[in-house]
Amino acid sequence: MRFRYALTCATLTSASILALAHSNAAIAQEEKVFAFDIPAQAMDFTLRDIARTSGIEILYERADVQSLSAPAIHGAMPVEAALDLAVRDLPITIERHSGNIYIRRSTLAVAQRGKGEEREGAIVVTGSRIAGAALASSLITVDAKAMRDAGQQQLGDVVRAIPQNFNGGQNPGVLIGSPNEGDQNVTSGTAVNLRGLGADATLTLLNGKRLAYDAVGESVDISAIPLAAVDRLEILTDGASAVYGSDAVAGVVNVILHKDFEGLASSARLSGAWDGGNLEHQISLVGGRRWGAGGFMVAADYGHNSAIEVRDRPFITNMNEGATLYPSQTHYNLLLTGHHDLQDNLTFDIDAVYNRRNSSTGIAFTQAAGFTTSGYAIDSRLESFAISPRLVWRLSSDWTISAAATYGQDRSKLITSGYAADALSYVGYSHYANMLAAGELNITGSLFSLPGGDAKVAVGGGYRRNSLNSRQWTVIQNSTLPGSAFDESRSAAYLFAETELPIVAPHNGVAGVDRLAVTGAVRYERYNAIGDIATPKLGLVYAPAASITFRASWGKSFKAPTLRQTFLTQRAYLELPSSYGATGLPSGATLIQLSGGSGDLRPEKAETWSMGATFTPAALPDLRLELNYFRTNYIDRVITPLQGRAGALANPVYADLIIANPTAAQVAAAVAVASQGLQNYTGMPFNAANVLFIVDNRNRNAARQKISGVDMTFDYKLKASVGTFGLTGNLTYLDSRQQLLPGQDDVQLAGTIYRPPHWRARGGLSWQGGDFMAAGFVNYIGGIRDRRTTDIYDTDGMTTVDLNIRYAPDAGILKGSAVSATVSNLFNAMPDDVRTSAPYIPPYDSTNYSIIGRYLGVTLEKRW
Repeated sequence: MRFRYALTCATLTSASILALAHSNAAIAQEEKVFAFDIPAQAMDFTLRDIARTSGIEILYERADVQSLSAPAIHGAMPVEAALDLAVRDLPITIERHSGNIYIRRSTLAVAQRGKGEEREGAIVVTGSRIAGAALASSLITVDAKAMRDAGQQQLGDVVRAIPQNFNGGQNPGVLIGSPNEGDQNVTSGTAVNLRGLGADATLTLLNGKRLAYDAVGESVDISAIPLAAVDRLEILTDGASAVYGSDAVAGVVNVILHKDFEGLASSARLSGAWDGGNLEHQISLVGGRRWGAGGFMVAADYGHNSAIEVRDRPFITNMNEGATLYPSQTHYNLLLTGHHDLQDNLTFDIDAVYNRRNSSTGIAFTQAAGFTTSGYAIDSRLESFAISPRLVWRLSSDWTISAAATYGQDRSKLITSGYAADALSYVGYSHYANMLAAGELNITGSLFSLPGGDAKVAVGGGYRRNSLNSRQWTVIQNSTLPGSAFDESRSAAYLFAETELPIVAPHNGVAGVDRLAVTGAVRYERYNAIGDIATPKLGLVYAPAASITFRASWGKSFKAPTLRQTFLTQRAYLELPSSYGATGLPSGATLIQLSGGSGDLRPEKAETWSMGATFTPAALPDLRLELNYFRTNYIDRVITPLQGRAGALANPVYADLIIANPTAAQVAAAVAVASQGLQNYTGMPFNAANVLFIVDNRNRNAARQKISGVDMTFDYKLKASVGTFGLTGNLTYLDSRQQLLPGQDDVQLAGTIYRPPHWRARGGLSWQGGDFMAAGFVNYIGGIRDRRTTDIYDTDGMTTVDLNIRYAPDAGILKGSAVSATVSNLFNAMPDDVRTSAPYIPPYDSTNYSIIGRYLGVTLEKRW
């Protein structure tokens, strides 16, 4: 995968597009007429296409165009006319020097063009509501070309390859074994989990808009979005609650769609694992139309993959051969996006997405017998949709008002069939229905002029309501046993403000200061149940010269407790104190443990610092180096506090959880919280007078985490006579420590089993020569330490190599067609062994390492 990183106005990355002819021919050709057939797309791609078609060299800085989109350009015209169409109504100037064309972003373009606004069709860069604002946080951008060059066919494949993302949590390869509540493969979707802080602590957006949560974990299934519709993926690896509100503690992932599409394109893919299983076929269609006042795009995607079973990986000897290592899945995705200018200053746009997925998994309890003899099978069915309309009213050249709304639903059904002695013994049902309704009003514009440009501001507010209907029940021998059930919602009203102050810009000619900008944001939210919270963020961007940029940011973020954490059915269990390490107690002594949700939960809070530098040397304008340091203090994390029963009654750490010698009123109150009554596991009749302890193990705000680390990235292009070479790299180091309860020691999380490793990296080399493209990537996931017992030991990491070749003729009868062949994990690396305590737990860390092995795929594409 080839990563492109941009920091919008703060990063001065130079990129050049070389012509098919030499630059000394540019002047002679500039009045020639060329036939352009360029779809609406990101400005970066449009400039490349204009240069490729005309053979004229165009020079620009990526940061100047990263957030901009260009309209479709069709017809015969000179290069100048094509460029004018591309940058029309944008703060862009076109300059010529020594036969070269330079594209620059300039605040002076407002006066020169008479229209100062950014064209509203351009999508604001993730991390700011102000178009073109300086960004003081690190931003990872993966564009559609990089995804295609890597041979990736689903967004889940894209995010799983990003080193800053932890693949634990909601992912199809995650199996039973991890003690972490968030590591659940509930619906075989894919949720982004930056830094391993939890999928519910990473905010996922579609064109800057929220989606309904998936199942119970309050994460978003990013694989529901067809890859063919995606223009780029922007990942902000920094807390951003001041801009986006709850969930943005670890960062923000924004899936940005192609604005519209001209024509029809199709693709078909067949792939499978070398050692067996995961045979996949996938068909994608994307079509659309562009007209003078607007355009639209529709994308559809269908795919099915078979399961990987233990028999397909015979080196796994502790599990039954029919047990599932990777689930079978069938998915249907549909997406629509469109826009139309209702008037010259009024635009309507809409995004809509629909997703359906079925998956199956089988778990066997013993090595000797299959899951239909002793075990269970899980069939999941997911259906979700979201629709987001928006109106944008351009009041003047400086001020714009936008009003947006979103409504979405996600319905998940899980059927668990339990087997014993070759017979069906029970059927468990779990139904989850999530709903999101949101509306927002946003006003952006320029306040006054500063030496570096206009001081810009974005202000607004909105309302958001999330609900979750969660129901579980079990059918045993025609009897129905109720389980946890609740139907709850939470609403929030909010206000926000953001500003950018460009103090110095390159045109000011200040010695030692090429660019200096200050950014700030603040957000206030009022929840109907958990109160008020305000979060600020400040940023600084300083470039002493055009070749180097420094940036720093500080901010606070928060995450509201999930509805499940709050409203999970409360239960009361009558147990024996000896299970908790108690001795010397009277005969008949008992203990009550309380579990479930809690209405007293507060938001989780975090404070984040980050600083970084980007280097783009003038001698190598196609080289970009970036180094970032981050640190997050995350407090009041919601946990189930009791981590183990043994010795709990004597452990002073748990003193606040325990009531010793409770009164009759306290015992009655403890029993009363259990909606399904006291569950007696003692084998003795309940006697309130014999209850000597009450252990409150309900969810509470207690854990603290300290997360820090370094990200290092580079991107280099080398143009040679045989083609263009691209070299990319992304390396991250993570340190993560946790204190569960006050008084406990900090425990290292990173680098331990079922947690993110300390080190992850991905590097790639690509070559483009005429109609051919070839790319190779090396992926490294560091080793982990298993300290679940006193016998601590380390396991090796995993290194894999991916290859992709593509042939896309640009002329002849095959023009518009392409064929690509992909090999993932070329050398068939497999996870290192870890100890297991049961034959249904796989002998490897499924949250970090994939069991798929060598994977081969062929894709055919055709544009009609």
